[in-house]
Amino acid sequence: MPNQFPIRAVAKITGLSLDTLRSWERRYRAVVPERSARGRQYDATDIERLSLLAQLVRKGHSIGGIAPLGDADLQALLQRRTANPAPAFPLSTDLFAHILLAIEDFDSARAGDELSRLAAMLNPRDLVYKVALPLMREVGFRWHEGTLSTAQEHLVSQLLRNLMGNMVRLFRPAQPAMKMVMATPAGESHEFGILAAAMLTSAIGIEVVYLGADLPASEIVDAARHVSARVILLGITIISGTTAEEVRAITASMPEDCKLWLGGEASMGLDRSDLPRQTLVIKSLLDFENECLHLGV
Repeated sequence: MPNQFPIRAVAKITGLSLDTLRSWERRYRAVVPERSARGRQYDATDIERLSLLAQLVRKGHSIGGIAPLGDADLQALLQRRTANPAPAFPLSTDLFAHILLAIEDFDSARAGDELSRLAAMLNPRDLVYKVALPLMREVGFRWHEGTLSTAQEHLVSQLLRNLMGNMVRLFRPAQPAMKMVMATPAGESHEFGILAAAMLTSAIGIEVVYLGADLPASEIVDAARHVSARVILLGITIISGTTAEEVRAITASMPEDCKLWLGGEASMGLDRSDLPRQTLVIKSLLDFENECLHLGV
């Protein structure tokens, strides 16, 4: 009899969570392990297939689209330089209708359940571009129109923040090619942009060290030095009286082999003429993805 592995061992080998393994079996029949009195039992062939599927999902493929493929097709797909585009997904507000109705009722549990359902259907890239960003734009529009309150807008942001945090952990690469520190500088409280970037980064093989918002320069640099980060990504949506000083402090003291990237709608307006080291301004999430690919991961 071939060696059998319990689900917890398979999770460690493949880098997939227990919930993901169960979901891929239940929803997509990606791998159907044998059952025994000890629970699910996987053999080496199952593990090899799951590893292939996990690599392809991290490269941007939808599990629903690749689960029906045979192992040879999965291998061929993995050897291609770029992932095929995911199937078209509707971008109308109908996609968010149930979420918005729940938000109007301040029903965070119902809205969270609906977001989780969408997260189970989509890969991280589609979740960012086709759910999170359009939803935030729609909520922002309704807030400006006065049909959603500030409290309701904050509720949506918190729900997406929790969801993205879970997705970052779920898709954490088993053997990351490099590490990237993400934060916003002291005085900057808006972190949605770096959360979206964190999801995209985890899906392409980079380990995210997510520090969150409003962090002093010294702590950002200490973290980057401690984990030997190749890149520090700062999210900047407003330029406060301390923003330039914080960025200057980071560039002055961060490791020599570490790069500083600035993202967010206000980063273009930051005066970088007197910074001790060159920084890269990221204009969009698409540009961010391209820069990550240029790192050679």
